[in-house]
Amino acid sequence: MGLTGCYAVLKYLVFLMNLIFWISGLIIIVLSIWMYFDPTFYITMTQDEASYYSGVYILFLSGALLFIVGFLGCFGIYNESQRLLVLFFCGLLLILVAQISAGIWAYSNSDKLQNLLRYTVSNTVQYEYGKPGSYRKDSFDAIQKGLKCCGANGPEDWSSSSWKGDENLLKLSITSKVKQYEIPKSCCNSNLDERRCRKAVVIYDTVPVSQDIYLKGCSEKLLTKLEENVNTVVILTVAIGIIEFSGLIISLILCCAIRTVTKYK
Repeated sequence: MGLTGCYAVLKYLVFLMNLIFWISGLIIIVLSIWMYFDPTFYITMTQDEASYYSGVYILFLSGALLFIVGFLGCFGIYNESQRLLVLFFCGLLLILVAQISAGIWAYSNSDKLQNLLRYTVSNTVQYEYGKPGSYRKDSFDAIQKGLKCCGANGPEDWSSSSWKGDENLLKLSITSKVKQYEIPKSCCNSNLDERRCRKAVVIYDTVPVSQDIYLKGCSEKLLTKLEENVNTVVILTVAIGIIEFSGLIISLILCCAIRTVTKYK
């Protein structure tokens, strides 16, 4: 329309940025819906059930906001609409401030988050695993299989768990006064057959834990796994932040250019 020269180049650059925002918002929305209906994510162990779903709702709203902002930016720059570009600027500024605030909070509370993760994993093993209406069982089974671990600090954690396992399996084991308990089958080594696994998950106090069972706890393995991905998350967040900040500056320049072109038409 009215913009030419360098402004025309900036116009198409902003359009491309907003297309990325729009697609990113759509991806976040799909991810949040997936997390809601299939919560077998490592991040579920960093918080309690209520907080997890609250986080999913916030993630969905963030994706929806980014989706709307991307749409406003694309439509506004295509039609060279000052009002839509202002709305785009305000929305993008809100997202950028929220991201910076979340990053500062996460960095300053990293120790608390690690302690919360350890507590939540331990609480899951002791009280939440197998509890009716809780998603913890599927989630923790996925973690034990994926990270090749068992319990919070080791298989012995299951001895004091409120989850009693398959009572029929325990009754079929040899009857004696030796204390025994069962651990979940997700603790079995991945290459075990069903028969060996059923035998290995019954633990006796007087017998060493079978080598067919994962012997390391999940708390530290989960922390290590999350820490391995921190650098990737930080790099992606910084890259997105730079793109968003660039979008703010360019949108202001285009707003001024559109006002100038409109004024002298």
